[in-house]
Amino acid sequence: MNKLKNRWGISSNTQLGLILLVFAVNGSLSGIITQPILSFIGVSKNNVPFLLYWLLYILAISIVYFILLIIISKLFGQSSFFKKFAKRSLSPLGFKRFF
Repeated sequence: MNKLKNRWGISSNTQLGLILLVFAVNGSLSGIITQPILSFIGVSKNNVPFLLYWLLYILAISIVYFILLIIISKLFGQSSFFKKFAKRSLSPLGFKRFF
């Protein structure tokens, strides 16, 4: 646990617990929410080729993940940590200008 706290630059076990909780809630919720979003725009396994469906699903879940990450981190009071995390994660993809 100390390695994670040092790597992430945090000092308390409470903050570490909240960060891990945000990751858990966000991962689960983004998986649950993505399917109805795709269905709403008319993308399903039945009307889209298999490979295209999964490419769209991965793209959609990635977008939903980072949007929910910011929202959920604010609810748990960890937005400063997750803004830095999102910036580091999205910068190689060319989204640095949005931060």
